[in-house]
Amino acid sequence: MAHAADCSPLQIRNTVKMEPIARTGLMMVPITLDGQEKKFLFNTSAYLNQISRATAQELQLNEHHSRFHIADPRQHDTESFVQVGDVTFGQAKTKDIQFEIALNPAAGTTAPFAGMLSTGIFTHEDIDMDFGAERLNFFSTDHCDGKVVYWPHQVLAVVPMVMEQGHIDLAVTLDGQPLRASLDTGASRTVLNLQRAQELMGFSPDAAGPPANFKDDPGNKVYPRRFASLSFEGVTVANPVITVRPVVYGGGPGVDQPGDDLRLGSRAEHKDDIITRLAPDLHIGMDVLRHLHIYVATGENKLYITEATPGESVLFKPPSPTQ
Repeated sequence: MAHAADCSPLQIRNTVKMEPIARTGLMMVPITLDGQEKKFLFNTSAYLNQISRATAQELQLNEHHSRFHIADPRQHDTESFVQVGDVTFGQAKTKDIQFEIALNPAAGTTAPFAGMLSTGIFTHEDIDMDFGAERLNFFSTDHCDGKVVYWPHQVLAVVPMVMEQGHIDLAVTLDGQPLRASLDTGASRTVLNLQRAQELMGFSPDAAGPPANFKDDPGNKVYPRRFASLSFEGVTVANPVITVRPVVYGGGPGVDQPGDDLRLGSRAEHKDDIITRLAPDLHIGMDVLRHLHIYVATGENKLYITEATPGESVLFKPPSPTQ
C-alpha cells in the first residue's frame, strides 16, 4: 500500500462526453476512425472492440481472419477483424487498432451506433463512469489508495471487484442469495440467468406474475419479476424489476435460443478456450447503473460508488468568480 508521502495525487488522462440512446439508458461515445467521427456503444460486457461491417466497408477497411471467435444465440458469429490506421478517442490518439466485425447486423445501419467500445483496452487505467454528468473519464492508476472520490457525495460504498477479460465482476446479494454479477453498460435492463435462478434460488415462472407494464414471453423463456432487494457492499436497490431469462456465452451456430437481448455474453474466446463459460449469474444493466457514479480503481480491485449527481462534472465546471 502506498504511503501518503510516496503516492501521487489523482491524475486525469482522458475524458469523453457520453450520449444517451433514447428510451434505453444505454450510452454512446464518440470515436474518430481514419478521420471520420463515429458513435460507438460503451459496453462493459464486451471484451473486444467491435465495428459494424457496414462501417468497415464505408472506411474501406480490409477484413482479416481473427484468432477470436465471437458468437450469439441468434446464430450470428464472426471470425474477422479490421485494422484502423488512425484512432482518436477524446485526447488519446493511437494507430493500428484492431476491431472485430460486430455480431449485431443492425450496428451501423438501423442502430444508432456503428460499433462497440469495450473496457478491455482500459485495464491499465482507472475508469470513472459519471452517469449523472454523462462523462467517461480515465485516470492514472498511480495514486494514493482510496483517494479517488473527487466529487461531492453523501454516502460512499467501497465494493471489491475483479477484472475478468475486461469485465467488471463483483459479489452481490439478491433477496438474500449471494450471486456473482457483472456491470453491464451494454444492457438496458438487469438480467438474471434463468439456469442460475432455478439452481440457486428455486425460481419457477409459475411462482409469481410479472409486475405491471411487463409481460412474460414463455416462448423465449423471458420472465420479468420484481425482487425485494439487490445489494452490494453498501449499495441497495429496493424492489428492482429484473428480467429472468437464458444467457449464453460463447456458443455459436446451432445454439437454439432466439432473442436479441441474449447477446449479453460476448466474452471473447480463442477457438480452443473455455473462459467464456465462466459467466456471472447476474448482469447489472443501465436501469440500475445510470443512477450511480462508479469509479473503477483497477490497481486496488475496488469500486467506489455514490449516487449520480445530474449536471456537469466538478472536473469541468468553470471556477466560481471571486467576490
